[in-house]
Amino acid sequence: MNTIKKIILTCLCLSIFSVSFGQQMHANQKESMKLKKNSVQAVEFLTKELKLDDKQRVIFMNAFAEYANNMQKAIKKSARPSADDQDVANNKRNPQKATHQYMLRFSKKRDEIVKASLKKKQLSKYDDLIRSIHPFTLDIREKKKK
Repeated sequence: MNTIKKIILTCLCLSIFSVSFGQQMHANQKESMKLKKNSVQAVEFLTKELKLDDKQRVIFMNAFAEYANNMQKAIKKSARPSADDQDVANNKRNPQKATHQYMLRFSKKRDEIVKASLKKKQLSKYDDLIRSIHPFTLDIREKKKK
C-alpha cells in the first residue's frame, strides 16, 4: 500500500513538472514568433519610408532577421546565465543590463550592415526612423506630434 502511494505521488510530481516546463516553452515560442513577425513589419515600414530598392530590401531583411535571432538568444542567455558567459557573469544581479549590452552590440552590427547599402538621403532619414522602432521587441512606435 505504501509503495502504491509513492508511485502515485511520483507520477503526479512528474506530470506537474512536465506541464510547467511545457507552458514555459510555449511562452518562449510565442515571444520568438512575435519578434520575427515584428522584424518583417519593421523592414516593411523602413522599405516604405526610405523607398528601398529590391537589393536594399534584401539586405535589410537579412540584417533584421539576424538581429531578431541574436536578440532571442541574448534574452535566453540573460534569463539563465552560464559560468562561461563573461557578459552575463559580470551582471549576475541585473540580467536586464546584460540584455541591454547585447542589444547595443547587435544593433550596432545591424546598423553597420544596413547603412553600407543606403544612399546619403536615405542614411539621414534612416537615423530618424530607426528611433521609432523599439530595440528589444522591434515594435513600430508612432511618432509624437509636436
